[in-house]
Amino acid sequence: MKAAFKKGEAVGLREVALRAPGPEEIRLRVEACGICGTDLHVVPGEEEAPFGHEVAGRIVEAGAAAGGLAVGQRVALESSTPCGRCANCRNARQELCSDLKSFFITGTMGCAAEMLAPAISAVPYEGLSPEVAALSEPLGVAIDLVRLAEVGLDSNVLILGPGPIGLMALALVKRMGARRVFVSAYSRQPARAEMARRLGADEVVDPLEAPIEERDFGCEIHRILVTTPPPTLPGAFRAAAKRAIIAFIGIAHGEGAFCRFDANQFHFKKLQLRASFASPALYTPLALQYLREGVVEGEALISHRFPLARIAEAMATARDKARALKVMVTP
Repeated sequence: MKAAFKKGEAVGLREVALRAPGPEEIRLRVEACGICGTDLHVVPGEEEAPFGHEVAGRIVEAGAAAGGLAVGQRVALESSTPCGRCANCRNARQELCSDLKSFFITGTMGCAAEMLAPAISAVPYEGLSPEVAALSEPLGVAIDLVRLAEVGLDSNVLILGPGPIGLMALALVKRMGARRVFVSAYSRQPARAEMARRLGADEVVDPLEAPIEERDFGCEIHRILVTTPPPTLPGAFRAAAKRAIIAFIGIAHGEGAFCRFDANQFHFKKLQLRASFASPALYTPLALQYLREGVVEGEALISHRFPLARIAEAMATARDKARALKVMVTP
């Protein structure tokens, strides 16, 4: 079967053999796999590897202990799943699971014709296209980010970064009744800025016109959702009102993984910084429900679809933030 591999920005297809699934595994025919921002990162010294973790597909083989899953069933995959057996899981702290189950350790990923996955990571779904069902993975990330921010009816919210996760978070905070919602987006990325307006942003601001910490929003900013790299955090701290909560999910590598800020100001403003890392995934059924109900408009967020044979073009398109939202590979 064909599977995509990447090293740096170089992407190509390779013929690989897939082993039989173990007793607690399934073999999945991939029907859709979203390209995530982390798939685009160039990590210094990284080795060639398969990629793609936003996956929906159809089961073609199930191990003897696959938990009642059936051949032919359509499922969305969690990128990692709590085991349900360790002490943290049994003490209702699944997000601290010490024995995560994930297809990352099977050697197969979603930008491929087929892949292997732990059966426990498969969540059956109906009533959605595979491409929209695959959005349940990044939507689960957005749900966790918004949860940590504790957005309320009296919250004025600023979202940094209008990528798919930031846009999904926008849809969620609007549904929750936030008072005002602002999105920081470059005007040179018109597709993303326009989608932010469509999803109900009260105002879309360009940080190149004025840094967010210098902008007068006409109100205090009580919650900031940061989906941009760590160096944007100091500006968020300065823009935040006293006692604001900043929820953060941005990732970078090398020097971009660091930031420097005034800790005294952070202290005197009584700010809170909360790191969102949705591993294990805890909200896939809820994410699928939100997609079915239209709380998040999945189809509107999918800007491009490519067959696996055009994976290099798909990756190049995903890097073009001027016109791309979510790029889907449909093997």
